[in-house]
Amino acid sequence: MTAHHNTPTTQVLRRPVGSRARSALNQRPHMWQVMCDLSRSGPFTIADVVGRLNTATADSVRKYLRALLAAGYVHRQDNRAAGGSVLWQVVRPQAQTPRLRRDGAASSDAGRGQQHLWNAMRRLKSFDYHELAALASTQEVRISPATAQRYIGLLHRAGYLQEVERPRPRHRGRYRLKLNTGPRAPRIIRTLHDPNTGDVIIGEEWLKGEDMP
Repeated sequence: MTAHHNTPTTQVLRRPVGSRARSALNQRPHMWQVMCDLSRSGPFTIADVVGRLNTATADSVRKYLRALLAAGYVHRQDNRAAGGSVLWQVVRPQAQTPRLRRDGAASSDAGRGQQHLWNAMRRLKSFDYHELAALASTQEVRISPATAQRYIGLLHRAGYLQEVERPRPRHRGRYRLKLNTGPRAPRIIRTLHDPNTGDVIIGEEWLKGEDMP
């Protein structure tokens, strides 16, 4: 009789660029980058931003611009009286995407810790979870070794990491990044989502209870 192991399975779903599944995810980093690029040449319209992003809608760009305006990141020039469109311009450019609520208040970003961990992984040749947590932590974002260990475990099971040294008693395992898909961190929400490729990696059994900062 063959023994059956209850091993969680991992499924990768590839969604086409521009699909509702992908556009429903956070497009604001892309929007912000485009807005900053356009502002180098002067004011821009919502249509200009949408024209650069095939996954963003005019409504989603408009909502983000309203939040940026309330927070003082952009300036709005109403040109409709002259028969033109409303013009926008970034007045506080920065590399990091402003994460804001509708009223312009800063939003706590649940993915900041994961982004810091991913950035550190991309810089290191190999790492254990203590080293990774130390390098990924800043004064504003503190990451515990336990959090780093969970993120490493999930990415390893999803095929992003290669085990360099197996964990054993009194010895932490070491890993290296095998699948470097781009600068944006694969996010643990209810699934593992890679915003660089659009892949949604489903593994419900091993994602249960794995909340990440």
